[in-house]
Amino acid sequence: MPSKKKDLEAAYTVHMTEISALKEQNGKLETKVSKLEADIRKLGYEKEGLLEDLNSLDNQLLELKKSEASLKAELTETRNELEINKGVNMQLKSMLSSLTAAQQGTENPNSPQTALSSNGTEAPYYLGSFIGTAPESVVKDENGNDMVINGQKIKTPPIAHTFTFTPDLKVRLEQVNENDQSVKQLSGTYQITKDDPQQYEIVCSVNNGSDITLTYAITIDKASQKTLCSLTNQAPFELLKNILVDNIGQITTE
Repeated sequence: MPSKKKDLEAAYTVHMTEISALKEQNGKLETKVSKLEADIRKLGYEKEGLLEDLNSLDNQLLELKKSEASLKAELTETRNELEINKGVNMQLKSMLSSLTAAQQGTENPNSPQTALSSNGTEAPYYLGSFIGTAPESVVKDENGNDMVINGQKIKTPPIAHTFTFTPDLKVRLEQVNENDQSVKQLSGTYQITKDDPQQYEIVCSVNNGSDITLTYAITIDKASQKTLCSLTNQAPFELLKNILVDNIGQITTE
């Protein structure tokens, strides 16, 4: 009997030791679980922070894209303004050049027009500078049909024209391509083919000194001063008197 009791006590001691060990392990596991839960909460906070940072970066990216679009628009506007200013500058240069040429023409003592205004009357309206733009148009062949190459109609770009007529029957022409702002300088002579109470008819031939020769027909209505200019196989376009040199050609003699 005593032996059985000792066995039971020994078994109980072992059991209690195992229970104690299990409790210790359980405590360690609970500590680990707590740490894991804390880590999970920390990761959750970090995730939220990262999401906030990501949203912030997205917002910054949107703002940068808006700024980029705004800067591109400003750049385009600036380029357009530069092109406009460049065109205006060319026109002003052309006006100044026309004014100089016309003045030189009127100062020529051999000019055939010097006798026209011995009493101080105004010189003919066609003297001076005229400006106008030939719009984009389809090039015509000698029969008046549209020119087509590889199924495409051949078009001329809009060209700004500045004519300067001087009393010595000479004419200068500046052409400005309004698409690329390229400039051509031509010169030649003109003839008054009609001068009646209703209108002037003028034919002028100009060239660039090498391979380009153009002949323009210009009609001026004396009553309305409406001026039309036409080139062979192209639609006519209107010219306006350049007011900066409107009085060029008014010559008086003693």
